[in-house]
Amino acid sequence: MTNQAIWVTGAGGFIGTHVIPELVTAHSQLLCFTHDNRGEETRGPGGQRRHHLDFRSHDDVRRAVGQYGVPDIVLHMGWGAMEDPGSPEHLGANVSASRNLIDTLYACGLKRFVFLSSVNEYGGRTGLLEESMPPEGRLTHYAEAKTAVSQYGLARAASLGRAFLSIRLFYTFGPGQRPGALTNKLYRCFSDGQRPALGPCEHYRDYIFVREAAEGIRRLCEVTQSAIVNLGSGHAIRVREFATLFWSHLGGDPGDMDFGALPMRAGEPEQPLSYASLDRLRNLTGWAPSPSIEAGIDQTIAALRRGPAATPQTQQG
Repeated sequence: MTNQAIWVTGAGGFIGTHVIPELVTAHSQLLCFTHDNRGEETRGPGGQRRHHLDFRSHDDVRRAVGQYGVPDIVLHMGWGAMEDPGSPEHLGANVSASRNLIDTLYACGLKRFVFLSSVNEYGGRTGLLEESMPPEGRLTHYAEAKTAVSQYGLARAASLGRAFLSIRLFYTFGPGQRPGALTNKLYRCFSDGQRPALGPCEHYRDYIFVREAAEGIRRLCEVTQSAIVNLGSGHAIRVREFATLFWSHLGGDPGDMDFGALPMRAGEPEQPLSYASLDRLRNLTGWAPSPSIEAGIDQTIAALRRGPAATPQTQQG
């Protein structure tokens, strides 16, 4: 990917703040765009300049192409209403903006579009999750919207002879998550000497550390064919066990954890015992993430202890 021009949306989000250093290290010609119209130009936590772009406007996207040239790759991670999987914004503004980016950039000559999708596309499916599997059970608006964009992009790419890669990212943890994330809550409780009040935490997740997720995204940006690809650890863990492990690594007593003190959040997507098949990821990149959760937990705790400079507040892009 050296010397190739790559445009990135969502660079100021949780995943984006870790992906950008990976892309910079790969010596790409990098431009970051934000849909947030709080100013013509902003800077992300890493200091990268982020240019405003109205993702829903054909004219504005064409203006950017005229100004900066056609990129070799677009990595689209920008997505609104991330805190609410049931928001109508997912099936409305998020889908229309994404389709506009796909259509306009392909029309301008773009060859490769990479889209950050989600494990939630599988719904309530259990066991080993392979990319060819259809969803089962209830889908949130968030999952439906991600599916709609993936299907649209793959169809458009096929009709135009271009490449569209949809990355189904599994549950990601690490420094820079939103304040209400489980890891941040546990850290605050430990720091304040409080007993953490938690939900039942009986559901499962395939957790991947954010820096490994970022490396995987960077590697997948180098893939030149259309595909749907899982990006997870390939292992499932009960959330209760993950929380206990994190608390123990902080130095806390697991007996102090109050599981079941809170109800499970309304609208939370189904999270049965399921985990990612990594065969396609390995075949396309020759790489797979480390299965060690503990190393990621230790790095997350170290970053939290170093303070805000090491754990930047993220925003939507």
